[in-house]
Amino acid sequence: MAPNHHSFLLIFFLTTLFSAINPIATVTASPSPPPPPPQTPSPSPSPSPSLTPPSPPPLSPPPPPPHSRPSPSATPQQLNNIIDALIGAGDFGNWVNIITGANPLALPLSATLFIPQDNALNSLPTTDPFMFPYHVVPQRLSFADLQLFKPGSRLPTLLPGKSILITNTSPSNFTLDDAPITQPDLYVTATMAVHGVGTILQYSVYGDGLNLLPKPNSQQGQQRHNPPPSSPQGLFLPTGEAIGAGWKSDAAPPCNCVEFPVGWFLVACVVLGFRIHR
Repeated sequence: MAPNHHSFLLIFFLTTLFSAINPIATVTASPSPPPPPPQTPSPSPSPSPSLTPPSPPPLSPPPPPPHSRPSPSATPQQLNNIIDALIGAGDFGNWVNIITGANPLALPLSATLFIPQDNALNSLPTTDPFMFPYHVVPQRLSFADLQLFKPGSRLPTLLPGKSILITNTSPSNFTLDDAPITQPDLYVTATMAVHGVGTILQYSVYGDGLNLLPKPNSQQGQQRHNPPPSSPQGLFLPTGEAIGAGWKSDAAPPCNCVEFPVGWFLVACVVLGFRIHR
């Protein structure tokens, strides 16, 4: 029993010793690798130059066009004020109906209206659709402003291609298209001016501005510029006799012995022969 007990202890001791030595040898034979060093961020590689040009950036859509503001127009309240002024004047009742039916958007914010009297409108057989726009100037002009113009000046109107002719600028007889202004400054505000006129402004006569200047007299021009006619050869003209219009001859009379008329020479011969015969 004793030898077996000792053998068992020896085997147990050797087994324990071998188990303890084997891990140490394994660790010594294959050491664990050291931890990797911290990686530093590598610089990004620069792009290689390319022969093709870079593509342009995508075009952004163009901005929307700005909304065009419509030209300011007269307000209904302004038209009502003009109508009240015409009714108060008492001579422009027919144009009250015309202005009442007018579209406020068709009138500019600043304007001048020339309103004919009722008796002038009654003379028309029918209503002309172009008559009202021809009586509206797209600018505020008081009577003092109108007097700054010279005769022959023209005022644009709402009727395309037609303008009003200023025919007289006298304060007591200011006329447009030969129509007198009977009630100046009938209604005046900062943007509107209304004047009463005696007759209707005729765009068919004065609106185009044609054939308004007097034509020069062709005969007077010829008499003014043409030289006086030369006298025929042999004609005797005494000093100071008129030749043509406004021209007098200052030439000395020619010699009678050379250019004496034949008729007078024959008369002188007959008288001389009669005296010799006696």
